[in-house]
Amino acid sequence: MQEKYKCPWCGSDKMVYGIQTDRGRVKPAKKVTLSAGENVIHVICKECGTIVRSYVQHPEKLV
Repeated sequence: MQEKYKCPWCGSDKMVYGIQTDRGRVKPAKKVTLSAGENVIHVICKECGTIVRSYVQHPEKLV
């Protein structure tokens, strides 16, 4: 089920999802790993471009 978001800037509820590119991934801070890291997902307001939410796609893999 997809969550409903409302833009705090313009009030729109029209959102799109984007994945941060160009190696903008998250890795564990204190652990040496060969993993490429995990994707950062952004929920973006379709009307004004405000990033409403950002989160790591698979946080359980950072352990």
